Amino acid sequence: MSLVNIDLGPHAGQYIYLNSICNISAAAILYYEYALTLPREIQYLWPPHNKQGWFTTACLLNRYLAVIGHLPTVVSYFLSGSPTVCDDLHTFRKTLVVNMQIIAGLLCLVRVYALYSRSRRILSLLLTIGFGAIINASVMLVIAPRVGGEEILVISDIRGCNQFTPFIGGLYGALAWTGVLIFDSVVFSLTLYKALSVGRGVWLLDLIVRDGALYFSVLFIMNLINILMLWCSPPLLKNSTATLTSVLSTTLVSRLVLNLREQDSSISRVSTSIDPNHKFQAAPSPAELVVSTWDVTSIGAPDDRTKATSQARIVVGTP
Repeated sequence: MSLVNIDLGPHAGQYIYLNSICNISAAAILYYEYALTLPREIQYLWPPHNKQGWFTTACLLNRYLAVIGHLPTVVSYFLSGSPTVCDDLHTFRKTLVVNMQIIAGLLCLVRVYALYSRSRRILSLLLTIGFGAIINASVMLVIAPRVGGEEILVISDIRGCNQFTPFIGGLYGALAWTGVLIFDSVVFSLTLYKALSVGRGVWLLDLIVRDGALYFSVLFIMNLINILMLWCSPPLLKNSTATLTSVLSTTLVSRLVLNLREQDSSISRVSTSIDPNHKFQAAPSPAELVVSTWDVTSIGAPDDRTKATSQARIVVGTP
């Protein structure tokens, strides 16, 4: 759809420029991060040395849906398209962002589900919030165009497709992203609670909390900025941070998975070199913690493990 007879204001050129900078920056982060982590991806996710289960497939889909899916959008920044082409690209981008958020949320869900020893209560809680966020976002994105909440601009002498989002469209968009913010907050809260209930000194939990804290902090800030931009910014800038938020979600989740796979590989190498009959001396006044490493790392792990061999007794000395 094209927009005519509308006052874009005296700063329209600056707004369009800033919007382009945000989108190109998102693409640069995405492809730079992909190139940077490709060797680790090959080592810890690709066959034949790694088991190809559904979790591994989801991890690869999380990466390549973003890498391949953003190519048409990146190309559109430098071309002068027709209203029909721009409208189709806009619909494609919205669908891509929703699917990327669903896959990233699924990977986070499985991570917390495993951390809580496959608790059905935790699974039910996360599924309820996740489906609620998906339904909420889908409804808002469908309603917004029907109430005049967004239009696609094709401006002469300016390359690319530009989105004009009035206040009502920004309101619906902010409500859609609020569901994502709530889901991310619950995921981090559950991770933090588990870490505090077990205590420090268990390196695997330390790793999970460290990565989870980084993931949540960045995504919380970006989601909050995204919601505020949709609510308060000028119409030409309301969606300027949506792509950046989605790209950061995808890249950070990929980092979470690769870090956990790398540590899991280290466990496997160490476990093959330890004499099972060797007895370790406990520290004074030890606090013994039985942690199931299978529950945390074997979801889609490179090698098969059984529950009987997965229990590892970790002896942590008290200070």
